[in-house]
Amino acid sequence: MANETIRTADATEVNFSRVIDAPREILFNVWTDAEHFARWFGPRDVTLPFCRIDPRPGGVVHFCHRLRDGMEVWVKGVYREFVAPERLVFTLSFVDHEGRAAAHPMFPDWPLEATFLTTVTFAELNGKTRLTVRQVLLPAEAAAVDIVGRERQAARAGWAETLDRLDEYLGAQS
Repeated sequence: MANETIRTADATEVNFSRVIDAPREILFNVWTDAEHFARWFGPRDVTLPFCRIDPRPGGVVHFCHRLRDGMEVWVKGVYREFVAPERLVFTLSFVDHEGRAAAHPMFPDWPLEATFLTTVTFAELNGKTRLTVRQVLLPAEAAAVDIVGRERQAARAGWAETLDRLDEYLGAQS
């Protein structure tokens, strides 16, 4: 999309910024309500058959991406900040279906200690919202593992599709 910018291309950080044609309170809600989140979060052809969100500092986000071929990618994290309707900060890690650290099924050499610190900001723009997503790999040393660079490249494509789906979901809601 024309209003999307990718500001970094290394394995430690992914950044997206997009203007969304929706008030930030609505946008914030679709990021923090599991029923809404499960309908748009993920790349094309991915569903979320499981999604739990407890959006508060210390609360857990836990979901499963099911790919078209049936492969499941489980993700779990913890909210560090919740400032409605301005900012969300949370961690995300690959886990198994029981929530234990696990490798991404497409990247079996994934370093189990790797976590993504994700910051989502919602800036008011005359009835629209500038949504910015910043995801930082922790610890940064995990980027030295070859597989991490390949996963982050796939993640960039996945985030672009996810934000496209968010635009479409919000358009269908109005």
